[in-house]
This record gives sequence, structure tokens and C-alpha cells, in this order.
Amino acid sequence: MPLNTPQEETVTTSGFQLVLAGPGSGKTRVITEKILRLLDQGVPPAQILALTFSEKAAAGMSDRIG
Repeated sequence: MPLNTPQEETVTTSGFQLVLAGPGSGKTRVITEKILRLLDQGVPPAQILALTFSEKAAAGMSDRIG
């Protein structure tokens, strides 16, 4: 499933970001895609910090990135 326009803008924007959105809006997917993009650009994994309030979302991101 492709990213919608706001999601794509979030993934492709540089710098620090705060992603706030409602349940089921694709936050975990956007954060995961952003991390994958940073890794593809050569950013060392140790320089990437992603925080979430949900252990389920954190596990999902870890599974998708791994």
C-alpha cells in the first residue's frame, strides 16, 4: 500500500520530526519508512532515535526494520 501525500511528505522531510496522529492512521508505518530511508541514505543506526508510547508499535517497527 503506497503512502498518502502527508505520509510521503513526512518520510521525505529532513530534520527532527514529531508524528502525531490518531489510531490507525499509519504512524508506525511512517516512522518505519522514515528509518528505512535514513538507513538507505547512510545514516548510522546508532544515530537514529525513534520513540513510541506503545510497546506494540515499537515491536512492529523493530520487526519491519529488522
